[in-house]
Amino acid sequence: MAGLMKNHRLLLVTALSAAVAFATACSKSDATSTPAPSTTPTTSCTVTLGSVTTSVGAAASTGTLPVTAASTCSWTAASSATFLTISSGATGTGNGSVAYSIAANTGAARSASITVNGSSVVFTQAAQATVAPTGCTVTLSKTSAKANSGGGTVTVDVTGASTCQWTTTSNASFLTVTGDTTGPGTATITATANNGGSRSGTVTIGGQTVTITQDPGIFSSFQLFDPAQTSGATNVCQFRSLTGAQTTCTLRSTSFTQGAFAIANYRWVIQYTYATVITTTQDGSFSSLAFSDTCGKANGGATDDGALQPLDVQLVVTDTAGNTATANAGRGDQIPLFVQLFNCGK
Repeated sequence: MAGLMKNHRLLLVTALSAAVAFATACSKSDATSTPAPSTTPTTSCTVTLGSVTTSVGAAASTGTLPVTAASTCSWTAASSATFLTISSGATGTGNGSVAYSIAANTGAARSASITVNGSSVVFTQAAQATVAPTGCTVTLSKTSAKANSGGGTVTVDVTGASTCQWTTTSNASFLTVTGDTTGPGTATITATANNGGSRSGTVTIGGQTVTITQDPGIFSSFQLFDPAQTSGATNVCQFRSLTGAQTTCTLRSTSFTQGAFAIANYRWVIQYTYATVITTTQDGSFSSLAFSDTCGKANGGATDDGALQPLDVQLVVTDTAGNTATANAGRGDQIPLFVQLFNCGK
């Protein structure tokens, strides 16, 4: 009987040990049955596009677009139009370049872009350059002219059939030309001011050449003097007196030319407001202009401290060859000028 009880206890202990071992195994299996989620780090890839000529003529052309990027950065280049093709370098990693070709333009002006990883360069191509077709002749009113050396325009009348097409092209950096494109019309040639010696350039209108010449430069400028206040040039003329006497101020030309043609005429126009609008004009060979006014003019806005009013001055100079130049107070290199209105005795 004692042996039977001993065997029973041994079987019970063995069964409990097996159950604990099974539970432990199940617990470990459950803890490792679902793996932890994994993440893949992401980085941005930025490229920088180099400088290229983006405004091109109608003729076919090629170029290379530099690409700057990190050594691990992969990039792809794409064109927005069929006339702008990528000939090499459509993909790359790190620094590189994209070679491209632009087809000849046979129509109106157009534009397209190359985009690399979101960065774009836009190319603009000029319209097809055309001249009068075979059997279509245009006639120009002049094939040579002289432009004002101070800068100016020359107009050329173009005569042709209504179906006759023509274009304008400048062949000189100081000349621009615009005009109609079909049939009778007018071309306008604009020359910039000449800052040196004599020069010439050409433009093409309807396939024909027009030559434009310019004499040496002519320049207009002036200074204001108020002898009662200072011996040098000033920007303010004071109408000021203890006795009520008039104040006289003087404008003096500092204009000059760079050629053999001397200045022959000075046209002055001045204007300011003092009770009324006062305008003075002088046209002739005098390089200076004197003007006078009094202090304390009734209803003129004069004060004890002196009220400032703008002094508008224009000087047009003309040389012996007919070239002109213009200067205005407060424009370009000319400083703004004023008159100052004082009560008398102040």
